Amino acid sequence: MAEIIDCLRAFEELPETLKLMKDCIAKVNASMTHVSDNSMSISMSSAMSSSESEGEIHFLPGKSVAVSKRSFLRLNRTRMTVFAQELAVLIFSKDTLANSTLTGRNGRGDMTKGQLDVAKVPAITDAVIEEFPGTTMSEVRAALRRKCNNEHFSHKRP
Repeated sequence: MAEIIDCLRAFEELPETLKLMKDCIAKVNASMTHVSDNSMSISMSSAMSSSESEGEIHFLPGKSVAVSKRSFLRLNRTRMTVFAQELAVLIFSKDTLANSTLTGRNGRGDMTKGQLDVAKVPAITDAVIEEFPGTTMSEVRAALRRKCNNEHFSHKRP
């Protein structure tokens, strides 16, 4: 008899649980309508983390790229280059960085690599310049170029 009562109590909680789930889905859908699918980048592992505070997102300057707010706040801000490279990893995967360049060309000018998303690179650049005033676009691009080269080198090693 006690098992039946416990079951009935669990069923009583079900509508509230469903309401919370619907609210969560509505928030995600609302945030997705503000950002196009092709330019949005959210780290799903951190968004699904139980320690994530309600899955909040942070939009980079220009509002076309979004990342986990918690992950963005945890980026190392000691130097511009470190911040830029960590932000690049947050937005692109390490595999993408290893197999891409800013222009899609390798060091010899051949189009043998993929080009990093042309909407995301300016968002990274603007975010870095906003965080480190006085930084130039070419300095940020150099840091991104270096990160792509480093990831490419580390992926080649066994």
